Amino acid sequence: MKNILPELLILISFYEEFKGQYSVGFDVSKDFERIGVVNQTTMLASDTEEITQFLKEVMRNAYQLDADTIGSRFADTRDTLCYATNDNQTAVKSLLSVHADLAIVVGGYNSSNTSHLVELCEQTVPTFFIEDASKIVDKETICHYNLHTMQEQITHHFLSQKANPTILITSGASCPDAEVEKVILKLNSFFENRKELNQILQEISEW
Repeated sequence: MKNILPELLILISFYEEFKGQYSVGFDVSKDFERIGVVNQTTMLASDTEEITQFLKEVMRNAYQLDADTIGSRFADTRDTLCYATNDNQTAVKSLLSVHADLAIVVGGYNSSNTSHLVELCEQTVPTFFIEDASKIVDKETICHYNLHTMQEQITHHFLSQKANPTILITSGASCPDAEVEKVILKLNSFFENRKELNQILQEISEW
């Protein structure tokens, strides 16, 4: 007789691990025979891709499939990432390829897509997450949100000691352009020989 104990243990483990996270009547013994991936709209595109590729490989190995037959077990579901979120993430990755002394991310502290932009920037450059221009107290002081402690904190001497630091500025998908412009204007006011906002925006549009 086939030893079914390992299979029973797997079933029990799944129902305990994902308690409350699967629909009524879900049967792990048969409902995983064909799967697809749908992501939360503001999730990092790179995270979605990694999860998708991992699960695809699991199905490939489990059913001994190749590129031509994987479709029988793994649905090629369309990416549900919000286009604005995807565009922002792509733009930030491109910006990070150019040297910057610090990054300022503007948006709501409870915004998932803005938080992901902060995470991307933090991997490369000192990053400050603010709701609006009022959080930039002066040239020396900024009040910003720490994603890891989930609290606002004050940082002094946040600007680079360079006379003309390079500042990466980005914002969440739902952040009004006017708020970003206010941040640009405030930062611009701290430096001599500053440019007019129209000139700055024109230069940005030409990048």
